[in-house]
Amino acid sequence: MPQIDGLRFLAIATVLAVHIIAYAIGKSTAPAQSFWFASTYEHLARGVQLFFVISGFVIAMPFVLQATNGAPAVSLMDFFVRRLTRLEPPFLIAMLLTFASLVLVHHSPARTLLPHMLATCTYTHAVIFGTKSPIAFITWSLEIEVQFYLTAPLIMTALRLKPLIRRLVFISLSGIALTLHTLIAHSHPVLAASLLAYLPFFLSGIVVCDLAVANNFWKNCRSTTWDVIGIVALVAAYSIPTSPVWTSAAMPILFGIAVTAAFRGTSMASWMSLPWLTAIGGMCYTIYLLHIPLIYLFGHVATPAMILQNPALNVVICLLILPIPVLVSCSLFFLAIEKPCMNKHWPRDLARFIFPVRRDNVTPQPVSL
Repeated sequence: MPQIDGLRFLAIATVLAVHIIAYAIGKSTAPAQSFWFASTYEHLARGVQLFFVISGFVIAMPFVLQATNGAPAVSLMDFFVRRLTRLEPPFLIAMLLTFASLVLVHHSPARTLLPHMLATCTYTHAVIFGTKSPIAFITWSLEIEVQFYLTAPLIMTALRLKPLIRRLVFISLSGIALTLHTLIAHSHPVLAASLLAYLPFFLSGIVVCDLAVANNFWKNCRSTTWDVIGIVALVAAYSIPTSPVWTSAAMPILFGIAVTAAFRGTSMASWMSLPWLTAIGGMCYTIYLLHIPLIYLFGHVATPAMILQNPALNVVICLLILPIPVLVSCSLFFLAIEKPCMNKHWPRDLARFIFPVRRDNVTPQPVSL
């Protein structure tokens, strides 16, 4: 589904932009408030929530196909093994590289960082330390993703119900999660940063996936009206005020509408399918894992061009200079590490490569004449 990779591009582009802007502002000596965009640029980080909606959509797909189209039953063993073999190798390698750079380049004490490293690599840093990881603070969202993967098979059991009833169940679960988050967020900060706080986003993706499959992804009923609806929904999702009500209740709905529009809109379906855009979107996991250390690495190139008293100009300079080397570096990592892991048989193929079967141990087969 190229539209999904197009949406991933949008999500990772805004996440990359917000961190480049933060880097540029941090390098300026003038007060950040003097930058006209300073009070709202952090809204671009909502690309993470868009990722959650996309994740709900993608993970739900085989379960929805099983429930509605009679597709083969989803093997939970295959489901979890696939998550492990697809996501863990790039993640662990990226974390090891980040840890090494912190110790060797930035001279951070390895002994102090090691407990955080272990917690980060096991997706338990928020649970153990109650904070974001000093190894890579962006891993807070990956911890929530893993929590969703672990609970997804249970959530997907609702797909056995009739279409209208199961969609009402998902909406009700969103309301329950939102209510619980509002009531206990202040007294239980760990729960406030867990799946409970972001469950409505995943459920929004599940509902959109259910509707998309039922309507054959709206291939025969696209309209320009949905282009307008999708653009308005995206702008609103990135613009609404930051508050428990707006960001937890309205944003999942707005991003869900935007995902729907990526299939239903005439122009949006084409835009989100552009080859260069889907190519970058397909590398979003690698970009997400590595973009922060790469911004600081290549930031040394942009620093001489900065004007320390002008944060707005520094932002423009960094946005022009940094994305290209970051994307090139991530492309190399993607091709070398992540893309091979997309082959679900890579552990077997690797074992055969390391331990090849000797021909003299193979029993010859009779030849039929």
